[in-house]
Amino acid sequence: MKAAVFKGKGSVLIEEGFEKPSIQSDEVLIKVKKVGICGTDVGSYETGGPYIPGNIIGHEFSGEIVEIGENVKKLKLGNRVTVNPQIPCHECYYCIRNQENMCKLQNYALGTTENGAMRDFINVKAERVHILPENVSYEDGAIVEPLSIVIQGIRESSFKIGDNVAIIGAGPIGLFAIQVLRVSGANKIYVLEPVESKQKKAIELGADKAFDPKLWNKIVRLTDKIGPDHIFDCVGLSSTVTTSLSLIKKGGCITIIGMHDSSYEINNARLITINSITIKGTYGYTQDVYKTALSLLEQRKIKVEPIITNRIKIDEVTQMFEKLANPPHDELKVFVDFE
Repeated sequence: MKAAVFKGKGSVLIEEGFEKPSIQSDEVLIKVKKVGICGTDVGSYETGGPYIPGNIIGHEFSGEIVEIGENVKKLKLGNRVTVNPQIPCHECYYCIRNQENMCKLQNYALGTTENGAMRDFINVKAERVHILPENVSYEDGAIVEPLSIVIQGIRESSFKIGDNVAIIGAGPIGLFAIQVLRVSGANKIYVLEPVESKQKKAIELGADKAFDPKLWNKIVRLTDKIGPDHIFDCVGLSSTVTTSLSLIKKGGCITIIGMHDSSYEINNARLITINSITIKGTYGYTQDVYKTALSLLEQRKIKVEPIITNRIKIDEVTQMFEKLANPPHDELKVFVDFE
């Protein structure tokens, strides 16, 4: 069996000779169908972490159950499923308060600290498995994870129906944020994105206007010269936080969803105090949010197909990482196909 293995900074290699995993009594074995390449995967490729060298990557995935542990009761052979890749302890302060995204084992997950799904078969705990509704495809199922990140971020913000919103970054997370905010009752949605093809995609999926980040002041003029109520930063760089602080209205809220391993300085941090700005970070998602993401897909309220720009086989993964780590490029969501 082949697998895509993280080897360290600038290196994801395809290795052979992996055996089909065995399962424990509380696990199922899944025949992998689709695996999405995530921005976090690319970030670790660029910086060397936080992924652990030697681990198989892949945490956005779907597949079919082909083997069931003896203590698993609610799942059946042949179930089409997706998997919440987070591995919480279930015992800490946060877990017992339904905040497993803040578990003390915060980065403990399939594809990061544990072997992930970019291979033919993966064994997972049954409790992390979610059955796909009939009208939700395997590709849709592999989208549940990034969609959950967006839903969690919007839930944790102070967004209200009728608010004006700006989104920084029109990659997959930003494009899902447009759709979730439109469903949630946003008034105007503006996007800052340097790649023209992604600006057009943002408009296609519900944004009112999309601009190059250098033209952020146009959004100020479009919001009665006061700025948007909320900004969702789906990039998380020094430059995007700096832009957000200049763009947001006084008393507004910036929610940072995008995450990078490198640290940075905020050049105009004084605006946080002067303009009474709230900055909020958000990380991961809960099981309830995962179910909400599945429900939105089942109701066809989220469009997935326009965000898919490439479908590749496992032997093409190394070359794709080289491309994704060298922007600008037109790629959005790339799927590795195991069918």
